[in-house]
Amino acid sequence: MRRIVKNLTWMALVVLALCMAVVIYAGVRQMRTDVEAEPTGAIAQPSEAERFRTLREQLRAMEKAQLNDVAHGADTDEELKAMAQRQLLELCTREEQELTLEGVLEMQGYCEPVVTVHASSVNVLIRAEVITRQESAAILELVCRETGAQAGNVKIIPVN
Repeated sequence: MRRIVKNLTWMALVVLALCMAVVIYAGVRQMRTDVEAEPTGAIAQPSEAERFRTLREQLRAMEKAQLNDVAHGADTDEELKAMAQRQLLELCTREEQELTLEGVLEMQGYCEPVVTVHASSVNVLIRAEVITRQESAAILELVCRETGAQAGNVKIIPVN
């Protein structure tokens, strides 16, 4: 019975993660639609980067709440509690890495960089027409040093 509850809990967490991914995707699509529809004389709106960060924070808050419920649930077995606590720590570590990288890149002169750190990959979005090899190498070195990611798992994406 415990094994069934544990498997159902895992499935629920996977479904939740998929739902959150859909919410983020829909939010990003909506942001693009909003930006395209804005009149030129409009009141200053949050940038795409700010809206993405807000969505990311909302998603992470939901994910943390779910993991906290599992980690501190009275009906949750010890193995599942430990797993939820590990996932919470990993989530906090990724958040710190993203914040650090975005801050350092901003201090280096990049306008509104956005970094997403995942278990096996890192995406770095830089507002620029083109990124030189030298800039790319410096960004890659920074990301690998801060996250421990392999260079092949880091994607640096220039955006206009």
